[in-house]
This record gives sequence, C-alpha cells and structure tokens, in this order.
Amino acid sequence: MELKKYQQTTLDILKDYLLETDKFGPKHAFISVSGKSYNEDYFGSEVPFVCIKIPTGGGKTLVGCHATTLIMENLLTEKLGKGIVMWFVPSEAIKTQTLQKFKNRKDSHRKILDEYFDNNVKIFSNEEALRITKGDVEDNLCIIISSLEAFRKEKTIQNKYKVYKENGALLNHFENIGDLKILEKDESGVINSLANVIRLSNPLIVIDEGHKTKTELSITFLKELNPSFVIEYTATPRLGSNILVEIHSSELKEEQMVKLPLVLESHSQWQDAIMQGIAKREELEKISKKEKEGIRPIVLLQAEQEKEDDKKITVGKIKEFLVKDRKISEEEVAIKTSKTNELEGVDLFAKNCKIRYIITVNALAEGWDCSFAYILISVANIGSRVAVEQIIGRIMRMPDANRKDNEILNRSYVFASAKNFNEAAGQIISGLESNGYSSKDLIKSGENQKYEFDVERQFKNDFSVPMMAYGDEELTFEDLIGEDFKLYKQDCDFEFITHYDSDGRAIIDIKEGNQWVRGAQQALKLSYKDRNCSKGELVQWLDKKLRFTMIDREDKVKFLDKIIDGIKGHTIADLSVNRYVLLMQLDTLINSVLKNYAKQKFDKLFKDGMIRAKKFEKFPEMITLSEKLPQQFNKSYYIKVDKLNKEELSFLGRLDLDTLPNIDFWVRNREKKDFYLQGWQRNKFYPDFIALTKKGNILLLEWKGEDRVSNEDTDYKTELGKTWEKLGIGKLHFFLVHNVNIEEVLNKIREL
Repeated sequence: MELKKYQQTTLDILKDYLLETDKFGPKHAFISVSGKSYNEDYFGSEVPFVCIKIPTGGGKTLVGCHATTLIMENLLTEKLGKGIVMWFVPSEAIKTQTLQKFKNRKDSHRKILDEYFDNNVKIFSNEEALRITKGDVEDNLCIIISSLEAFRKEKTIQNKYKVYKENGALLNHFENIGDLKILEKDESGVINSLANVIRLSNPLIVIDEGHKTKTELSITFLKELNPSFVIEYTATPRLGSNILVEIHSSELKEEQMVKLPLVLESHSQWQDAIMQGIAKREELEKISKKEKEGIRPIVLLQAEQEKEDDKKITVGKIKEFLVKDRKISEEEVAIKTSKTNELEGVDLFAKNCKIRYIITVNALAEGWDCSFAYILISVANIGSRVAVEQIIGRIMRMPDANRKDNEILNRSYVFASAKNFNEAAGQIISGLESNGYSSKDLIKSGENQKYEFDVERQFKNDFSVPMMAYGDEELTFEDLIGEDFKLYKQDCDFEFITHYDSDGRAIIDIKEGNQWVRGAQQALKLSYKDRNCSKGELVQWLDKKLRFTMIDREDKVKFLDKIIDGIKGHTIADLSVNRYVLLMQLDTLINSVLKNYAKQKFDKLFKDGMIRAKKFEKFPEMITLSEKLPQQFNKSYYIKVDKLNKEELSFLGRLDLDTLPNIDFWVRNREKKDFYLQGWQRNKFYPDFIALTKKGNILLLEWKGEDRVSNEDTDYKTELGKTWEKLGIGKLHFFLVHNVNIEEVLNKIREL
C-alpha cells in the first residue's frame, strides 16, 4: 500500500530521530530533530519516549506497523527482529479490531510486518500470551495486543490481573537467568508471570490512543514493563508528551483521507433534525448515482440512553419515527447498541446491502468505521451531554480515500437537536478536538463557506518554474544511475564495525562528552539459525532488506558476496548475529556509492549540455495549507501562507515590503508538495521560497538557521541551487539566506 505524503513524512522524521538517538540519546535526538524540549519525567533519560499526533482517520495503525520495522532496524538492532512488542489499545472494541487486522495475513497491516520480518511474526491477545513459549519469543517478533486495563495493577494481591499471576506454562522462560532485579516476585518469591516474560524481553511498547494513559497508574505499569522504546499514536496528546510529529487535519483532507469541512445544522425539535438529515442523505445518494461514484450514503442517528422517562428520545422512538412517520423501509434501518447488534455479519459496502440508517447510542464510539457514513443526527438535546463527540469521527472517512468531483460528496454533515447553533457548535467542536481536528474544520449549513485551509491565488497570472530536465522530462535519480550501472564493479572500501561480540551480548561503549551512554543490556537469546546461518542465507536476508529499485537484484547479490568475502576478523556467525548493524552500514555504503556515481554522471551530462532547465512546475490555483498564518502579505502568490518560524517570518516581511519594488510576487514553497530540484542525491530539494521579479527573473531562496548554515546538507543544496542557476542564462538565481548575509542578499535582489 502506497503511503500518503504525511505518513511518509512522519516515518522520515522518525527515522532521523532513531539515527540521532543511536548516537546521542533520546533527549538530544529529540531536541535536534523537533527543535522542542524533551520531557524525561515519564520514562527517564535512557528510554526513548515519543508521540506521533495524527487525527482520527489518518491511518495511525498503518504508520505504527511501518514505525515498528524502523525502530527494530535502526535502533533496537540487538534484538535481531525478535522479542516482544506490547501493542496497547484503549478498549476491548479496538483490541478486537486490531487483532482481526494483524492476524489476517491478507490484511495490509500484517503484510507490512510479514514482509519485513520474513514471516517470523506471531500475534497474541493478552489472554493468548499467557501460553506464549520461549521458542515463540526467541524465533519471532511476538506482538501482544492488549487493552490498557488488562495490565493495570490493583493494590491487593487477590485482585491482581492474570498477567501478574504465577503461570506454570511460562516456567521455561526463567531457566538459568539468575536473580534479575527487573523481575517482580510475588509473596512466595515466584517470578513466572506473563509480566515478567515481557520484562525479560525489554519490549518495544506501542500505545494506540496514547492520551488514554493519562493517569500516573498507567505510566507506572508501563515503566515497570522494562521497555526499550515507547511510542504513542494519538489524535490528542496528553500534557507532557514528546510530540515528534504533528499531522494536521488539513493534511488529511489534502490527501483525500477525510470529508472536510464538517457542515453543522441545528434544530430545536428533534423531528426536524431527522427530517433534514433524511433529505440531505437522499440528495447525496442522487448526486452519487449521477456522478457514478458507487456510494450509498449512510445516516448515523444517536439516541438518548434507555431510561424510564417518556421525554427521552430512545432507539425505539427513532425507529418508529423513521418507519411509520417517514415511511422508510425497515430493511434500510439497523440498530447497533450494547444490547442489539443488527450489523453483525453485515457488509455495509456490498452492492446488495440495503442499510441506509443506523441507530445507536454510543456503540459506534470505537472500533467501527464505514466511509459510506456521511451524516450524523443527534436527536438528544445537545446540551444534555450525550457523548456526541465520541462518534463524530465515524462519519469523516472519505470513501476510497479519493476526492469526489462534486464538492457536496467531499463533506460530512451533522444535524443536531439544540436550542441554537452556538450551543450545538460548542459540543461538535469538542468532538472534533477529541478526534484531532479543530473549530476551523466546522462550517454552518447554508452559508456556502469554503474550507478555511483551502486558499486561492492572490495573483491571476500563472506561475511556472523550470525544473532540472533530462531530455524533455524532469531529471530523476534513476536517470543518473542508468541501466548500465553495475554495483559489484564499483571500487569501495568497507570495514565492519560493531559493538557486539559473537555471543550477542551487548558491549557497552562508554563515551565521553555529549555522547549517549547506553544502559546495560542482558544477554540476547539467540536462536540456532542466528548462530548457524550460512553465507548464502545471510546474503539472501540482506538482499531482501536493502531496497534499491534502481539496482538489479543479481548485481546486488554479487556485490554483497564480494563485500562479505572481504570482511576481515569476523565469522559468518558474527555477521549473522549482528545482521542489523551490518545492514545499516551496508545501506550507508551503497548510498554513498550511488551518490558518487550519480555525481560523476550528473557532471558529465551537465558538461555535455544534456541537463537543462526545461520541464516546468506550475503552481495550482488553490492549495490546502497545514496551518494558516494570520498575517496578510501583499506580495504572496496565495492569499495566506503556511506557518513559519520567527526567522522565516522576519525575512518574508523584508521580502514583502515596498523597499523591494522589483518583486512581483513570491511563493512559500511547501515541502514534498510543490517545486523541487533533483540532483545527484536521492532526496529532492524543496527550496523554502520562490520569487518572481518584474523583469522575469526567478529566485530560489533557501533560509537557514545559524546552526545549519555550514553542514554537508547545506553545502549540497547550495551547489545544486547554483547549478540550476547556471541553466537560466541570467534569468534564474539561487540564494542561501541566513541572519548574517540577509542585507547582502536583499541588495542583490534589488538589482534583478
């Protein structure tokens, strides 16, 4: 499954953090990558603890699967892709849903794990894990999916949950381990509990909906599980979370994942709210049929709790109103409550499915998703604190994650029973925020409002910027490598460096200064095949993990054979035990070889006039921003711009002033969305700003903070920008801008 841009960006940032953590530790890595302070209060200074903020509908579980492979590959390398992952979910409903995904080998989530870990993956519920064997843990990546509640401790021994109790089935895990302080003993000194099996494994902990672990009790039991890494995914981070990545609702909309904005209409009478909701559903279905979208829009109706009160608008009253008053066929109506489940075994996406109305109270709050759900009707007076906010997220997923031609099908709708609009809006906004959205994602029905983060051009004239071109098409990294490249023929020196001995016991490398000092690790439990791997098996494993699409597989295998034959001082067993360390070093080596080869090819093509500034990137008439600045700029190509840091904002203020009358307009160039330069490195370069002068000069402006003015990445971008500049015959200009040279750059711009 191809990742969305924001999902790939999330994983790229996480990988940067992991590589930095391996060098400098969790705190300094977090500060370096995020630019924010790091909170050590929860898990201390040695256990990395980070949060990924993604709104409901953004694919948190999919990102979590990919992140698991990254963490095991780039930081927890001593585990050799084995051991225990504790995957905590907030409820039994989510637990059931996650188990279904992970146990189904045809599901995309399981495929990600199976492909990376060579099908050596076992999935357990916390109940099933009570019978987990020593061989399971030593030979596989064992993912235990559990609700948080199952691991919360009670104060008395009698009330402890099963995970902390003595378990004879687990005795073999504790053979010949000595007296380890990390293990918890009961009153009889017994240690063979599931919790202690997990502690022995030094697990990776994944927390789905991490804000549900707010209590000190939750944090305490997580710490007591002896984690090696803690990562949480949530729409609403708790106070004190180390938010490494924050994805905004507008990014989900731009990637066509969700229906936004949400349109709210309020009515004082609950019958009116239902009638208007029915009318909107019928309108949506007519449009869907006309546009041939294949969507059968569904209404979710939220009733009040069943109580002995004639004034309560119960499930029964709503169904009676739909069937008897509005003449809706009974086969189009289903009830989903804690007592009644008429959706059991029903495929709502099936063409022959008749269901168009689902009545619930809060049974759809978690673990249920159907992108055909477009409309939520809350018939209880919104001020009575019926938990409408808990099911807002159920109507927001976009069918097929694909934007529809008719804008009406790109929105979700709420019809609420309330005294006035403001009363309803307050509760709906609360629901949006609890799902990672904001008040800006809500609009009032009938006002034909546009989504606030969708911004149009401020200037009528089209703006195109020439890209690096090879022939008539844009230059790609693959063009530079070409079909004749042979990796195994390249000359390269490789010295394998590891901090681990052949028994797999971590050797602690005590470093001075600001280098990270790792805590002691226990001896690894290596399986027979780890120690007795053949050269061919190791090469096959490395070949699968080293993904370079531009390199022929046969060529890559020959290269790996040559490299392994040339490694001195290490047996195949050494290399096999340290395969993840070897993998990282080979990945670095191959990237270096490709970059050097691509640079030579680039220089030759450039010298021969084969690389030109020809292919044009045109900026669209409308874009979706992640966050919108309140400031208005006179010369911005778009009405509003994305969020900037203080230094960038200050620079733009200078660029926008009338003191630069030759500037026609400028554009904030968005990372991985707009214009880029492709050079002799695989990653594309997205300059921060692009400006057009009245004489037709195009300026690329890359802003750098003082701490990044001089480094390898900046040097590369500057060289590439100056190369692009040479292609423009005096009309293209590149500037690296920072606090020291800003006046010099502005003076040069005035002359263009």
